[in-house]
Amino acid sequence: MTISIERTMKKINFFFCLYFSGIVLCFSQSSGPNSPNTYSTSGTGAGWSNLSGIIAVDNNPAYADLAQFPTCNSFLCYHSDIAHFTGFGFAIPSTATITGIKIDVSQRVSSPGGGIRDSLIMLSLNGNMLGADRSDTSYWLDTPTMNAYGDSLDTWGYSWTPGDVNDPTFGLQYQLTNYSYDQPASLDYLSMTVYYQTGTGIISQSSTPWEIRFIGSTLDIHGEAGFLASGAELEVRTTGGKSILKKTIDPGKNRLDLSLNAIEWPSGIYIVSITSTTGNTIQRKVILIK
Repeated sequence: MTISIERTMKKINFFFCLYFSGIVLCFSQSSGPNSPNTYSTSGTGAGWSNLSGIIAVDNNPAYADLAQFPTCNSFLCYHSDIAHFTGFGFAIPSTATITGIKIDVSQRVSSPGGGIRDSLIMLSLNGNMLGADRSDTSYWLDTPTMNAYGDSLDTWGYSWTPGDVNDPTFGLQYQLTNYSYDQPASLDYLSMTVYYQTGTGIISQSSTPWEIRFIGSTLDIHGEAGFLASGAELEVRTTGGKSILKKTIDPGKNRLDLSLNAIEWPSGIYIVSITSTTGNTIQRKVILIK
C-alpha cells in the first residue's frame, strides 16, 4: 500500500489501438489535473489546522494535534474532527461510466511507533458519506509516506455517475485516531484520480500538487488544474487585504508556470489566489523574507 512520493508524482500517458475483425479498438489513459479548493470540518474531536496545506508537497501540511488515548474532552481528543475535502473540479463527460476512484495522500506522524492510523476515509456527496470505508488499520510512519486508497477498478462500493463526481460538493471525508501518547499527525498532500470508460477507452482525471513559494525575491507558481481552461485571474494581496498584483490568465491553459518579480515587495505574509471564471479557487499563504 505504501508508495514512494517520487513514483506517485509521475503521470504516464499512453495510447494504442488494435485492429480486430474489421473493428478498431482504442484504449487510452491520460491525466486531466484538478485540485480541491474547499475545506471544512465536522465532529467533536481534535481540530484540524491549515487544511489547504494538502495542495502541495512543501512541508507546510494540514495537521491535527491528538491527545493520548482515550482522552477526549472540550480541549483535547485522541481522535480528530472529520476533515472534508471538496471542490475537485472534475469535468467527466456525461456519457461516461465511472470505473474507479483513487486517493493518494502523504501521511506523517511525529514520532516512531506513534500509534496513529485512519479511522474513516469515505467519499461523499453534498455532505453525505456514500459507499465503503477505505480506512487502513496500519499505523503511520514518522517519515512522509504516500499511501493510495482505491484504484482504477474500485468505485468504493457505490455507483457514481459523471454528474456526481463533477458536483462541487463531491469529495472525501477523513478522520484519524491516536492509540498512543499526545502527538500531531500531518497530511502534506492529498489528490484524487477518477477513472472512467468512454467509447474510446479508459481515461483518468487526477489532481496534482501546486507549488507556490518565494525563491529569493521571485514568486514562483507552478501547477495544473483543468478548470484553468476557462480562464482565470491571479491576485496577490497582503493579509490586510491590500492588492499587490493582479494578472489575467488567458483561456485554453491547463498549467501555470510563472515567475513574478517581487523585488519591491516588503517582507511579510502574502495571500496568492487563482480564481477561474467558473468560480474554482486555489489559495495559498506564502512568506517573503528579505
